[in-house]
Amino acid sequence: MRRSLTTAALTAALLSGCVTGPVAPPAAPVPIDVEDETLTTRLRVYEDEAAADSMTKIAEALLSEEERAVGAPDIVVVLDPTINAFALPGRIYLHTGLLSRVENEAQLAVVMARELSHLSRRHVVARPGVDARLDEALLRIAPSIIGTAPLDEGAEVMSHTAATILGKRLPRAYVAAIGGYGRDAEREADEAGLERVVRAGYDPKEAPKVFERLRRDAKNGGVMERFRLGNDAALAERQESMTTLVAGTFAYPAALTETTRDTPEFVAIATPIARENARLELRAGRFRAAQEQLDRVLAANPGDGLAFLYYGDWYRLRAQRARSVADRDEFARKALAAY
Repeated sequence: MRRSLTTAALTAALLSGCVTGPVAPPAAPVPIDVEDETLTTRLRVYEDEAAADSMTKIAEALLSEEERAVGAPDIVVVLDPTINAFALPGRIYLHTGLLSRVENEAQLAVVMARELSHLSRRHVVARPGVDARLDEALLRIAPSIIGTAPLDEGAEVMSHTAATILGKRLPRAYVAAIGGYGRDAEREADEAGLERVVRAGYDPKEAPKVFERLRRDAKNGGVMERFRLGNDAALAERQESMTTLVAGTFAYPAALTETTRDTPEFVAIATPIARENARLELRAGRFRAAQEQLDRVLAANPGDGLAFLYYGDWYRLRAQRARSVADRDEFARKALAAY
């Protein structure tokens, strides 16, 4: 019942325009600074000083000397369990869903380097017809929600970030986060991003690995994965492109042994981010992802009390959805043990 109500309400909102007005194009394009302000005021942000410092440090390492003189873009960690990263001028948005899935700092550097390359080439600013693309997406997405079964019973069909971008009709954010820049621009960002990764001393061999990992998890994520980095075809292309680049253009730096895969600083911030993202996965009804992330947290820190609390919630919610009395009682017992 919960899934049906969520689906119906969201579909009605998108089709009727009750969130933002009619689907018809606005009289004038939304200024890009207005889009950015809308996102920064409406998205749910993960506030942690250590995480912010670590992300900024990674971004600065990936900048050119000229870019570093201007300053690194702001890094916003968004509390959203879906897999994505996107950029608007002066700001990079990273979902906790992405950060909880990358396996090391080098993999995150690959994703961030691509976003920096999109920014430096002004791909989002230069895209023509962005308003029309968003209108088409709204007309396409709303009916597609009807009858689509999420991965888990009771799962959400759209994340808060996606609903904000679509509901508030933010065309450039739509291109950057959901629609993508087109094959040529994406391939350009692959090569330019790897140049940044190599220059910063990270291991380029992690590039195809991160997109392989994201592709696996996006497939398991159900209908909620609507972003560019949750799209199977786009991820498959990134994986193929990065594999070719690492074997060819970047074969020499890929053969070096003195490159960075991970740092203690990143490991220290990745664990609490994964824990908080697991809580978001639970709220979204994505139990498999929540379990994997809580297992990762407890493997790194077996005494993490919040992880046990969230695991208690995991078992409790599974007990509510159990198909048999025996399963219900077993989940309830494990919930009490975790609590």
